Amino acid sequence: MDTYTIRMKVESVSWTESATHEPVERDDGSVEITIAEPDAINIDKCERALLQTAYPTLREALSTHFSEMSKKKPLSR
Repeated sequence: MDTYTIRMKVESVSWTESATHEPVERDDGSVEITIAEPDAINIDKCERALLQTAYPTLREALSTHFSEMSKKKPLSR
């Protein structure tokens, strides 16, 4: 039986670009949001930004996973 690894990496990096307020998908498939420094020291704003970024990414990953799983040969019972 196959096994599957689910991996997520979260980084917080000082940046010089202006805040984006919405998640942005990058060419490598990663998704990021840039927040202003006052928001970066507020736990509620950081949590909101993290969840706002992670949720669509997780939904897309699950959609892709289940789509691929549905194409596989069914397991014998």
